[in-house]
Amino acid sequence: MALRMAALSRASDGRWFARKGIPEDVRVEYQRLYGIKREAHLKLPADTPWHEAKTRKAEWEAEVETRIATLRAQRNGKGQPLTKLNAIALAGRWYNWFVKQYENDPGPAKVWRELSDLFVWEVIGPEAPDSYEEDPRSDPHWDWAKEPEVREAVRPRVAEQARVATFLASEGIALNATAYALFVDAVSDNLLPAFSVLEKRANGDYSRDENPSTFPEFKDGPAQPSGVSCWELFEAFVLAVKPAPKTVSRWRSVFLEMQREFAEVGADRITEDAARKWVHGLINEDRAAITVREIWLSASRRVFGWAREHKRIRQNPFKEVKVDVPRRVQTREDGRSFTAAEASTILKASLSYEKPTTPTERTRRWVPWLCAYSGARPGEITQLRGSDIEDRKGVVVMKLTPEAGTIKTSKARVVPLHEHIIAQGFMEMVKRIGRGALFYNDSTPQRVSADPLKPSRDRADTARAHLGTWVRGLGVDDPELSPNHAWRHTFKRIADEIGMPEKMNDAITGHTQATEGRKYGAPTVTAMATALAKFPRYNLD
Repeated sequence: MALRMAALSRASDGRWFARKGIPEDVRVEYQRLYGIKREAHLKLPADTPWHEAKTRKAEWEAEVETRIATLRAQRNGKGQPLTKLNAIALAGRWYNWFVKQYENDPGPAKVWRELSDLFVWEVIGPEAPDSYEEDPRSDPHWDWAKEPEVREAVRPRVAEQARVATFLASEGIALNATAYALFVDAVSDNLLPAFSVLEKRANGDYSRDENPSTFPEFKDGPAQPSGVSCWELFEAFVLAVKPAPKTVSRWRSVFLEMQREFAEVGADRITEDAARKWVHGLINEDRAAITVREIWLSASRRVFGWAREHKRIRQNPFKEVKVDVPRRVQTREDGRSFTAAEASTILKASLSYEKPTTPTERTRRWVPWLCAYSGARPGEITQLRGSDIEDRKGVVVMKLTPEAGTIKTSKARVVPLHEHIIAQGFMEMVKRIGRGALFYNDSTPQRVSADPLKPSRDRADTARAHLGTWVRGLGVDDPELSPNHAWRHTFKRIADEIGMPEKMNDAITGHTQATEGRKYGAPTVTAMATALAKFPRYNLD
């Protein structure tokens, strides 16, 4: 698709302006990265000379066209690949180009000082750990700034400040998605030194700059092994399998880090030894072995296993990798369920919301009780709608269905409401709300991310998370205890104590039956209601 040249014109107030349309096929991604969807605008002061306005217009247009070409190349997989080493080498070319653009006439030194401050405090700073208070420039390591999540978050701003698109246009280079990320990350590491040397030039210091000699030589030609990269493998998996948004969000960090580690190798050339070394190296003071096993290794094994089955790679290097998890010392006598005191604290606090009016107040008032008397997963409750509360031949039930959001088993189930819930006036609240969401605001449409690899957080999930924070604030803050999920363990424990049959217990809580035989003859709503009638009321005295 050919791009039309933008015309340079004068507005009624004398300012120069130009407009350039963004092609429809890249609008969504262009807007995500640059905040512009349909049309890019150039505006220059009225006193800008014609020849300068023309030059700046040409540069601006080249930058927009390079962005568009890069997005298309990334989407089609036709951009140039880079190894990590070549990305650093290309950043060296950028460094020389960027400094040369300004060093003959660098302007006031304060301009470069302000740009440095902007980069530190407005681009990188917001991504710093909560405990970080120093000026990042005083940190000789600054390791947190190289974490995958930070890299991804600042990449668009770095590319803008560093004029990456203009540089690539001047070099005639279009990079694929992986190479572009590697290159911009390398530029990010060298942007402050570029600002610093230009500040020196502005102060009249033209002494030798040693930075260019630290870059390796850029080598043209194929730079990355053919085949799919780790990130491209993850992207293909997400598009094909369509896992739950929470799964995608949780696994993003895994594949961002993996991409950084194996950028020069590619997914198909990771050996089992390399995979094992990487996985074991993930365990540190901040990341426990069980987290590495249950999230990092599990995600890697699942995606690479899928890719192996679909002939995208020849082997799954994570298949035989194991992570030993030390036996966890458990100091709680009640395991993962609430003590009577903890349960009482939460339920009493919920009763303080006598007439809840906001979704947050309704969540605090009713979700703990619904979880306590059903053993349902908290996310299954916070996504309930008024239309999910039904009367089944005299038995009031809540229908937990994937239509409302995420259900772990992807299967709908019906759970009778305990008589204590109804006695407290739950149905009056449902009638007042109507058929819509009970515990979050659904008056405006859910914001849907255009990027399947960066899904929007579900509103019900946000309500669940806020509820957990509230519970922690009540003093139920034992780190061995989940502030919401512990109701599930508590329900199972009490159900066992009163002699509720395990098959009935599993049917109510949505647990998979342990044997094939128990999968036959699912309990009826009436049978579950009868079993729940024996579940004792919580005594808060």
